[in-house]
Amino acid sequence: MNTDQPVDHTFYVDDSGIPSTGLALYTALGVPTGRAPEVLRAWRDLRNQWYREQGVPTDFELHATNFLSGRGRPGGRNPAKIERYRMVQTALDVIGAQTSLSIVTVYTEGPTHWGRAKRQAYGGLLRCLDRRLAEAEERAALVVDGDGSEHLYEEVHRQVDPQRIPSAAVEVPAHTSALIQMADVVAHSACQAIARQESRRFMWGWYSRHLPKAPAPERC
Repeated sequence: MNTDQPVDHTFYVDDSGIPSTGLALYTALGVPTGRAPEVLRAWRDLRNQWYREQGVPTDFELHATNFLSGRGRPGGRNPAKIERYRMVQTALDVIGAQTSLSIVTVYTEGPTHWGRAKRQAYGGLLRCLDRRLAEAEERAALVVDGDGSEHLYEEVHRQVDPQRIPSAAVEVPAHTSALIQMADVVAHSACQAIARQESRRFMWGWYSRHLPKAPAPERC
């Protein structure tokens, strides 16, 4: 396949999971070519609201695990946990309201080997995306959270060889990409939809409630 041809979507990818149980998952947010500005505008409006109401700087990196656990003092402020919960739920609502976005989450569980579970989950994501793209006769590019040092993405891409995703994922640090931060929020809520940890009972229904049009996480 000619890799110089334009792509129809860019999928922004982030991972989540629970190493102690072997749960590994990847979430991809698909943005049609040319539609990113409207998605980012809605996200920017939300971040401006957070700044006005909670003092959270618009450029503060939203990392769901840390934020929901109460770690970090964005802008010198320390929102109460209940406020943090509400903010992340609002973020999911904003993501769910973007009709141009598509959401795909794929997971696996390999309690004896966390690294192997991650590779399997990422391979499952590539296969799932490739099937969907083939049905639509479309092509896509991938952008994943990273600093360029993770070999997993290129290695698994070569193994799976997805015909509708001609190039391995480009690694981009999450703090520079609002869309990857959005994928992180979705991945974290998907993780608890699957794992249902008792300490995170309040999150069990977030994925289905705030992202009602998103398919349920798919096990590979």
